[in-house]
Amino acid sequence: MKATEESILEELSEHERSGDVRSRAVALERLADIYEARGELDEALRIWQEQLLIFEGLGDAGERAVTMSRIADIYQSRGELDEALRIRREEQLPVFEKLKDVRSCAVTMGQIAGIYETRGELGKALRIRQEEQLPLYKKLKDIRACAVTMSKIADIYQRRGNFDEALRIRQEEQLPRFKKLKDARGCAIAMGQIADIYQRWGTYSEALRIRLEEQLPVFEKLKDTRSCAVTMGQIADIYEIRGKLDEALRIQQEQLSVFEKLGDARDCAFTMGKIAGIYQRRGKLNEALRMYTESLAEMQRQQDVRSCAYLSYQIALVLTKKKRPAEALEICQKQALPLSVRLKDREFISMVLSRIAKLLVRLGRAKEAAAIRKNPKKYVRDCSSQ
Repeated sequence: MKATEESILEELSEHERSGDVRSRAVALERLADIYEARGELDEALRIWQEQLLIFEGLGDAGERAVTMSRIADIYQSRGELDEALRIRREEQLPVFEKLKDVRSCAVTMGQIAGIYETRGELGKALRIRQEEQLPLYKKLKDIRACAVTMSKIADIYQRRGNFDEALRIRQEEQLPRFKKLKDARGCAIAMGQIADIYQRWGTYSEALRIRLEEQLPVFEKLKDTRSCAVTMGQIADIYEIRGKLDEALRIQQEQLSVFEKLGDARDCAFTMGKIAGIYQRRGKLNEALRMYTESLAEMQRQQDVRSCAYLSYQIALVLTKKKRPAEALEICQKQALPLSVRLKDREFISMVLSRIAKLLVRLGRAKEAAAIRKNPKKYVRDCSSQ
């Protein structure tokens, strides 16, 4: 146990002896943060619920709402989106509205929009960002929060395939605000998002130029090791798309070493998944399977439902290439599909169902495959009830 955790536990005991419940609540928050950082979400949730009881006992509605927000964060990361959304709409927002806490209302509206984005309900998310969240930040004259919200709005346009509007927002709304604030980091992030659009357009030279000349040097000057590693990973993505797999692999392996030194298990797992993808393209299926499996194990520990769904699907693809369709089918049915249903991600559900149907045909079960194609919703319901 780390010294910080030990000291917090000692502090909690002292507050319990003295009867100082508010100070105990503050200490519980620091302890919950430690568990969340480790990915120990069950323990973090238990602590937030203990803190919640304290604020309820004190009759502190504002602090109770803040704690409910942290509880919703955990449900959201677990993929329990209905409960997270219920908390945001019923136990957070009304309290902040009653307290006339404009900033907290804006933050909560953004969190609600984030859940709709995860579900793929982009129209609802866009409306909330544009009509409810952004006006509140404008009312507060918060330039930074407006810039961040404009970035989120651009994200939605990108997901809808409206890259022209997304690029316009990045260049005309988001970037100028960060320049006005003289925020070098914010500008670098915005430039990286502009590079993302050029990359989607296939304008790889411009995307690479931005990464190398306008993003990476800023993070290096700021001595931001993590952001440098992330940017190098994005550079590796471009090399991979261009077919320069050796260079892409070299950079990803260097990136993995950085995250290992930082002790960041989550980013290590994410990078391992990217390395596995390169091995997969090179036909090194055993290495790809090993790294996907290690990455999945960590994401399961982190209770990252979306990453687990993606990695399960990738493992199924590798197993298919290794001519192990029965195992691939089992993973799709027992892992990838239930997780995608839990996320309510329609696009991903459709992709997994398509893969299941193809595997069934390959296994000589064409009638079952035809039934899925005829009534996919029934198949999903049947799988969910098992």
